[in-house]
Amino acid sequence: MTNPIDGVSRIEVPTPFPVGSVNCYLIEGSPLTLIDTGPKTPKSLATIQKELQNMSYEMSDIEQILLTHNHIDHIGLAAHFVRERVRIHGNPTEVWIHQKDIEALVDYEKHAELYMKSFVDIITLSGVPKNETQKLDPKRLIAYYMSIRESVPTARSFKDEASFKTGIGELSAVWVPGHSSGSVCYVCDEQQVIFSGDHILGDISSNPSISFDSSVRIGMLTYLESLNRISSKEEYIALPGHREPIFDVKSRIDELRVEYDDKFQKAADSLTYNPQTVYELSRIVYGDYDTNSLVLALAESHDLLRILESRNQAKLINQNGVVHVVKH
Repeated sequence: MTNPIDGVSRIEVPTPFPVGSVNCYLIEGSPLTLIDTGPKTPKSLATIQKELQNMSYEMSDIEQILLTHNHIDHIGLAAHFVRERVRIHGNPTEVWIHQKDIEALVDYEKHAELYMKSFVDIITLSGVPKNETQKLDPKRLIAYYMSIRESVPTARSFKDEASFKTGIGELSAVWVPGHSSGSVCYVCDEQQVIFSGDHILGDISSNPSISFDSSVRIGMLTYLESLNRISSKEEYIALPGHREPIFDVKSRIDELRVEYDDKFQKAADSLTYNPQTVYELSRIVYGDYDTNSLVLALAESHDLLRILESRNQAKLINQNGVVHVVKH
């Protein structure tokens, strides 16, 4: 646990995912506030309980939870906090999330079914070879995801620019869609700090929303545009959802744009007039990634190709239920 600014403690909660631990931030004062919760695993629960107790708090003391987005590693323990406060104090912890992400929080069972469909669609449409698909079991994976998060029926939603009282001053929610439909950064002008969730990370890039639905706006494009939404706060310190604080937000945003430009160029250079599957292109652009990273690599590759198609550099063709790409 560290204290990036006065009144704020960073709690590093372990996750079972390749990204490593997730950062949850305790804001002392009234109301006692937690930004993100970590996944619902025994190790995560034990960690956050211990860290809170080290500061003379219990889970039931948390009055307000502000969630940056609806991904498992950030919201999994929210329901446990609610139950603990009801058990001890008789009233639930207030749990807040952007309106675009609320459905997946209040009814995760329904969301999981949609996620599994997207998962299967991505695998099928990308042309993943059988020797790779045999390693995957979507139903088992979804069952695992279901086990490390819970629905929070009492969760409440907000719109862009909603404000929340905290012990360090008012936090303003800035909607930054891309990583998820309802991703937000919480900005405290008084302390010149941004709780950036997974929108801006210090040494890894933020993957776009997982979708192969061509009617849905390209997640990567939305994400890149959302970087502009915090450009006026580039002098602030960013406290991200993973890894270390970011003290030069402007430089990090510039680096992210360069990284994505490099991906666009690498994908464009890989195109030929002979059809290639999304899976084949993903192996060229992202290399020898493991099975755990497969879906994210495919989703990001598909976004890259859709953007290149919008620039008249590529053409996507559906051949017998598999998306292929050729040079335009």
